Amino acid sequence: MGRLLRGVTHCNAAKRGGARAPITVGIEVSMSAVFSHPPDARPEYAPRPAAIAEVGQLDRLVHRRIRRKHMLYRAGQPARAAFLVHAGLFRCTVLDAHGRERVTGFPLRGDVLGVECLHAPRYVADVMALDIADVIELPRAELLDPTRALLPHVAAAMAEARERDWTWMLALHTLDAEQRVAQFLLDHAARLESMGFSPRRIVLRMTRADIGSFLDMASESVARSMTRLDSAGLIRVSCRDVEIADEAALRRLLEPPGEGSRRTRPPPVLH
Repeated sequence: MGRLLRGVTHCNAAKRGGARAPITVGIEVSMSAVFSHPPDARPEYAPRPAAIAEVGQLDRLVHRRIRRKHMLYRAGQPARAAFLVHAGLFRCTVLDAHGRERVTGFPLRGDVLGVECLHAPRYVADVMALDIADVIELPRAELLDPTRALLPHVAAAMAEARERDWTWMLALHTLDAEQRVAQFLLDHAARLESMGFSPRRIVLRMTRADIGSFLDMASESVARSMTRLDSAGLIRVSCRDVEIADEAALRRLLEPPGEGSRRTRPPPVLH
């Protein structure tokens, strides 16, 4: 869950234009292709060598390589399979009751998409790759086949995702703008760290508007929050690049009111 602003300051061309690259369905590729991307086309969040063993029995299933800004699937398309994210970053969006697009999450490696295929005839969300990505296709028949024993692993991934959703639901009801942005950055950094990446320097593949949608904030509020966190020395922001400069201070920012350490918090953002 997460929603950002439209950019901290510049990146003007990309942000003002709002234009999106053409969207098409990703193509299927073999397992070997996952590890043979040319240097300029390697997924940002590619699997570590140690993670290959985690694939195990999945290596015989179909892999699909999805190019940046291309769709994995759209809401309303027939739901015939779920997808295990093997590399890359995605954005999930749904339409609310008023027809507005809302971001519901940013799945990374290990997350499972399209699980509604187990009970519904069509997908309920739009899922777009925000970076070059690779997914393992899990057909409904394979998931329900007891000899493959895939369902328990999918259920575990779903349970973890649900727990994360609950955490964010609580955060959106109890945290102010700066706290939400701080929590988003810490959460995203922790997820990247679990995959072997630096928890201090992260690249936000999603737009500020995406983050704002996820955090139930206006993109301008996200921008102001990030600017103030930057000015306070907690983070350093340069367009999409964010450095966690003072993780301890960011965590103190999330402490309940009344905590002594909360006094170090920068002034609140005006909405």
